[in-house]
Amino acid sequence: MKKKILWIVAILVIVVIAVFINTSNSADTKGPIKIGLISILSGEYSAVGENLANGALLAQDVYNKNNPDSMIELILEDDGFDSKKALSAYKKLTSIDNVDALINVSTPAIGAIYDDVIASNIPVIQAGEQPVAPTDDNVFQILPGNIPLEKELGEYVKAQGFQNPVLVYTQHDTMIRFKNAFLEGYGSGMTEMVSNPADTDQKTLVTKIIAEKPDALILLAFPQSGAQILNEYLKQAGTLPQIVLDVNAQSGFADYVRILGDANILNGTIIATVQQEISTEFIRAYKEKFGAEPGFFADLGYDALNALIETQNSDRAKWVTNIKNAKLTGVTGAIQFDRDGVRLPMVKIVTITDGAIPQE
Repeated sequence: MKKKILWIVAILVIVVIAVFINTSNSADTKGPIKIGLISILSGEYSAVGENLANGALLAQDVYNKNNPDSMIELILEDDGFDSKKALSAYKKLTSIDNVDALINVSTPAIGAIYDDVIASNIPVIQAGEQPVAPTDDNVFQILPGNIPLEKELGEYVKAQGFQNPVLVYTQHDTMIRFKNAFLEGYGSGMTEMVSNPADTDQKTLVTKIIAEKPDALILLAFPQSGAQILNEYLKQAGTLPQIVLDVNAQSGFADYVRILGDANILNGTIIATVQQEISTEFIRAYKEKFGAEPGFFADLGYDALNALIETQNSDRAKWVTNIKNAKLTGVTGAIQFDRDGVRLPMVKIVTITDGAIPQE
C-alpha cells in the first residue's frame, strides 16, 4: 500500500513538473517579440520620424490582429536627430527593454550606435543613409541605396552638356560619399563648393557661387541647407540657373516649400528620385488609423517592421542571415538587399512640374 502511494505521489510530481515546463515553454514562445524603434520624434526632422513611426505602429496593429498568439511589442524612443540622445535610447532599449531587434531612422543615430550594434549582432533595419560606407554586417538599409543613384545622376548631368556647372555639397561624411559617387558618374571634375550644415546664413557661399556664373547648380545637400542656398541665390541674383537635386530633396521637399514659400519656384528642376509603388491597401489602412495620407517614410516604417517579422528567428545570427537572403514584397514593392545590406533601388530622374515631384 505504501509503495502504491509512493508511486502515485511520484507520478503526480512528474505531471506537475511536466505541466510547469510546458507552461514555461508556452510562455516563451507566445511572449511578445520586442522590437525597438529609434526615430526622430522631435526637432526639425520630426515630421519624417513621426511618419515612419506611424507606419511601424500600423504594421504592429495589423500583425497583432492577425496573430494573437505571437504578438509584436514595438517600443519607441526619440533621438531628436542627435547622436547623444540616440545612444541613450539604444542603451535603454537593449539594457532595460531587452529588445530582440531594432529599427533605426536617422544617420546621426546609426553613426552613434554602430559599434555597439555590431558587437551585439542585433538585427537592425536602418531607414536613412549610414555615415560611412555600408559593409556586410547586421545593419540593413531599407531606404534604397543612394550611391547607384548619385552615379546615374552624374551621368545624366554630363549628358546635358552644361558648360559651367557648380557642385555644392554639405560637409558631412555621408554627403561626401554621395558627391564622390556623383563625380564618378560625371566623369570629370567641376567646380566644387562646401556648405557647412550648421550655417543658416548662406550669403558668403552664394556670393561665391554666383561669381562662377554657373549655368547649372547641383545641390547634394541636406534639405534645409539646400533650400536656404536657393533662397539666398534668388535674393542676390533674382533668378536661378538650372538646378539639379538628388534624392535628399525628395525626402525633404517640405523644407524647400517651407523656406522658398512657393514650390513652383522649383519648376524645371532636375531631381533624381527613388520610385516606389505604394500599396493602395496600405494607404487606405493608414488613413483609417491616422486620418491623413501617409507621409514620406511612413511606408518604409511599415515595411521595416514586417521585414523583421518575416525573417524572425530566436537565434540572432540566423535572423541576420534570413534578412540577407530575403526576397520580400512590401507596400513599397520588392525588398532585396545587396551584399552590403543596402536595398537595391529603382531610380528615375524627373523634372519638377507644377510645384511637385512626379511619381509614377
